[in-house]
Parts: sequence; C-alpha cells; structure tokens
Amino acid sequence: MEIIDSTASIIMKSGVKEGLITYCRYGLPHLVCLPIHRPNDPLLSPSLAYLKVGGGYFADQFFSSLHPRLNQTNIISKLYFYVTFSSVSISDLTLDTLIEELACFVASGKLLVIPLYDQ
Repeated sequence: MEIIDSTASIIMKSGVKEGLITYCRYGLPHLVCLPIHRPNDPLLSPSLAYLKVGGGYFADQFFSSLHPRLNQTNIISKLYFYVTFSSVSISDLTLDTLIEELACFVASGKLLVIPLYDQ
C-alpha cells in the first residue's frame, strides 16, 4: 500500500528557464519575466496589458495579493532580485516598497506578467 502525501508541492514542468512562476490570489499560475526572457512559444498567452494601467496600480494589486500558500514566502524579494540583479538594496526596502518598484517595472514594460492558463 502506497502512502500519498497530500501536502507535497506541485511541480510544474515547463520550458521556462528564466523568470519565476507565481500564483495569483485565485491560485492561477503566471510567469513573471523580463521581455528578453519571454519564452518563444506560439501557444503562450500575451502578457497582461491591463496591469500597466494607472501607472501600475493593477500590478501593485496583483503583487500585493499573491496566493499565500502556493508562492514561496520570499517571492517578492526574489522577483525584485531577478529584475534588478542586485541584492544589496533588498534588505533596506520594506515589502510595500518592493511591491511598488515591481509595479513600476510592469508599468514601464520592463517586466511581463504572462498567464499560464487558458483565458
């Protein structure tokens, strides 16, 4: 008899080499990546353009309400490190400041949020 552990994390198999997979508040997967790291997949959905509206207001809402259990606890700092390639200033910034910076990167087009589900 095999014991099945229901708390095991789900591993998503994909061709993503750069970028991070995050889960929104509803548990839906999204790829957050730089434009140069966007996978060359014709079936991949376009990035969410509405996150750029209002100077990144909706991006701020997206990052501040990520799913608490499906994402790693330090996903915001990992995203910030991925975008800036610098870990020096992460310890000096608050979580809200990191989220605002990520929202500015999305609003300026330097960071893409791509849904990994059928819309």
